[in-house]
Amino acid sequence: MSKFLFENEEEFNFIVADTWAYNNMQNMVSKLVSFIKPQYLIEFGSGSGATSIRLAKENTNTSVVAVDLRAQMIGIGEVKANKVKNVTFVNGDLTKLDNFNLANANVILLMYSFKYIADPVENKFEFLKNIYDRMQPGAYLIIGDTFIENNATKQAVKKQLEDRFYNDSKDVFWNSLKGVTDEDIKRSFELQTLNREKTKEQIDLGVNRDGIYYVSREWMSESVKKIGFKLVLGERLNSLLDTIYLLKK
Repeated sequence: MSKFLFENEEEFNFIVADTWAYNNMQNMVSKLVSFIKPQYLIEFGSGSGATSIRLAKENTNTSVVAVDLRAQMIGIGEVKANKVKNVTFVNGDLTKLDNFNLANANVILLMYSFKYIADPVENKFEFLKNIYDRMQPGAYLIIGDTFIENNATKQAVKKQLEDRFYNDSKDVFWNSLKGVTDEDIKRSFELQTLNREKTKEQIDLGVNRDGIYYVSREWMSESVKKIGFKLVLGERLNSLLDTIYLLKK
């Protein structure tokens, strides 16, 4: 069982791209980047490159670097980028920050990738501290992800994730519905079922902390302040505890 929610472009499209939660997260990240107007932005965990490519198109004076651990995702991103000249794709591990020049970055972005930093939670704290130490003063770190309630039980986490992915699967059904013929409806149900099958794996991984490691909003807020970040924003996007943190050095 893969810890990643999607492994190719087809899975990205029916699992993630058509969901309200993902699109709303991407829209809010886009809004923040447009306010900051960075010269250089690096996204860790860029997946198929959808967000990096969008940000590059919207901010033509920004150099965007998209980093992902999966070589196949880098290849997909390079094809999707096509003639977008200000985005570069790099195959790399976000936990190995020594391999990246963060000193020149005005914005560092993690969108639904922070949860993959493995336990113990001290690893996440050390990751944040390492980014802080390498960032230039005045630079921003944007982390958008799903968080859990403080001291949540396994049952509570399971319920939260089930609610989240149930909502996502409904989005997939309605967004993929192209008509009202029997064939159209059947295809939408098929995609909804595929979405539920794939995301069920993610629920199990998240509940058992086996490849996916959620933390609470309280832990996040306290940790970034201890490190020295200015907490500019730490706002929820929905009832599912998706949250965007905008942090400044």
